[in-house]
Amino acid sequence: MKTNSILWGHQPPSIQSIIWKHIRLLLFLFVIMSMATVHAQKIVGYTPSWLGSANDIDYDRLTHINYAFALPTASGGLQAIENPAKLQSLVSQGHAKGVKVLIAIGGWDLGDGGGNDGRFNTLAASASSRNNFVNNVLSVINQYNLDGADIDWEFPEPVNGAPDNNFTLLMGQLSTALHNQGKLLTAAVNGSAWAADGISSQVFGYVDFLNIMAYDGDAGAGHSPYSYAESALNYYKGRGLPAAKAVIGVPFYARPSWKGYNTLIAEGADPYSDYFNGDYYNGINTIKAKTALAKSQGGGIMIWTLDHDVQGQYALLKAIKDEMGTTGGSGVVTLFQHCDYGGYSASLNTGSYTLGQLQALGVANDDISSLQVQNGYQITMYQHDNFTGNVLVKTSNDNCLVNEEFNDDISSVIVAQASSGWSATIEAENWTIQSGTQTEACAEGGQNVGWIDTNDWMVWDINPPSSGAYTVEYRVASPNSGMIQLEKAGGSPVYGTRSVPNTGGWQNWTTISHSINLTAGQQQIAIKALTGGWNINWLKLTSSSGSRIALESQKSHINHPDLRIFPNPTSDYLEVQGSAGTGSYTIYDLNGKAVSNGHHSPQEDHKKIDVRQLKAGIYFISHSKSKKVLRFIKQ
Repeated sequence: MKTNSILWGHQPPSIQSIIWKHIRLLLFLFVIMSMATVHAQKIVGYTPSWLGSANDIDYDRLTHINYAFALPTASGGLQAIENPAKLQSLVSQGHAKGVKVLIAIGGWDLGDGGGNDGRFNTLAASASSRNNFVNNVLSVINQYNLDGADIDWEFPEPVNGAPDNNFTLLMGQLSTALHNQGKLLTAAVNGSAWAADGISSQVFGYVDFLNIMAYDGDAGAGHSPYSYAESALNYYKGRGLPAAKAVIGVPFYARPSWKGYNTLIAEGADPYSDYFNGDYYNGINTIKAKTALAKSQGGGIMIWTLDHDVQGQYALLKAIKDEMGTTGGSGVVTLFQHCDYGGYSASLNTGSYTLGQLQALGVANDDISSLQVQNGYQITMYQHDNFTGNVLVKTSNDNCLVNEEFNDDISSVIVAQASSGWSATIEAENWTIQSGTQTEACAEGGQNVGWIDTNDWMVWDINPPSSGAYTVEYRVASPNSGMIQLEKAGGSPVYGTRSVPNTGGWQNWTTISHSINLTAGQQQIAIKALTGGWNINWLKLTSSSGSRIALESQKSHINHPDLRIFPNPTSDYLEVQGSAGTGSYTIYDLNGKAVSNGHHSPQEDHKKIDVRQLKAGIYFISHSKSKKVLRFIKQ
């Protein structure tokens, strides 16, 4: 074409080559950025020498494979690799698919699971054996063309109350040696704080990531519930581990039988359930919920072991990959079909979503039961389409909307940055007075309150800045279940109740919440255990969050016996008529934040309220006498 000949055919070669050089550079950068985005979330699968075939692994759904195990000697050597043919096949097939293959060194049988981690203790205790170990690790990596090493020392123990310095020195030397050759260094660590006190946070800087073994919490329901994954992730991040390095481990086997997921399915287990014939396992819903947690707050998912999975639609690895690849996964809010982040999910960015727009994202009407909200954002949920009906506002995760009386009741939503509001966190052990409880060391640091029996109680001082809606969050743990009643000190009024779920252990923490209304000013609140058997770490009160407001009507004016507000919508003044509107009133925005207040005396036939200063939007007016909350629109 003439245009092209003018652009390219008659340009000096030097200019043409410069342009092509820049184009190639941009294309290269685009490919690199795309690859970085794809592999930002890791899917790490262990496969042992004694189980399964390299030909059965679904490489397309993995980013890393750890071959288990190479066994160290006390002098820093490594025993011969078992089943080297499988390892060679893993490397060949994995590299062909862009999957990195590492050698896992150590393991449960060598360590606290029945073996003796004295080998690690001895080899790490001297400079000569550490050097020998590092050299032998590099030799194996180069011999089998591996991409790095995963250290599975179960578990470094504290020395005189401090982290094991020998473990720190060993990991530091490995980090320098491996990273100098462009190899990866990772480590498998226990998901419970009691088994991680020997690991210094200095190690976090040495590794490319940690595989957090959030399973084997116990031999029953506490084996690997969602709450264990959540508390393990929070523990390591709370100690300074970057989210991108926190890889959450999930089990493809059951406790107490140790049967693989594939065996359970063959025996008739429900692939979506977590329990079958006395065995506790992770089905598809829980696996996807943990993957969503990892995607939004961590660095990926780790699996023990790939060889316990099934093929086809019920494969757990497929569920992980599908969840990792959910369209819009970078959204600030994620909606889930079932409680505890189960079922299908949809991620939302900031914006307004009608029912039709939600359905286009795969969200059915009245079908959402839990949600996750990134820090700094909020979601306003509406009972009906086009942002009408009852309203619930959330600025944090909620694992079950049943507790908010908003389960399967969402037809439209608005996602936005959270407006600032008052918040106060109270450490549970800082009570003013209590009855029946005790304090104990907490896995999340400091102390928690425990030994809580039915009818035990605690009282704290609070000072809310304004009257209105508040969200109360409780950080709780329980191997059973229980019931919290929040009340004013003395027992009346009762602000609300909240069930405590089974989290799988006394130190497996999760956050639950509900919405209440408080008056402004210095006061005391109390928790009463309607049912005991749980621990509490802290409680948090937040305004502008979790406020549920009943919307009365969409008409131009709203009638109530002896109460009427008009015009509605209004652009300047709102008039209140009727004896039920007398007394004090408060106007709230959609976040439950009080934006205006005043008084309507009985001598006034009606009250004219100036709302010109309010921004355009939806507001609610509450009257102290009628206890009624009515909606109006400011244009």
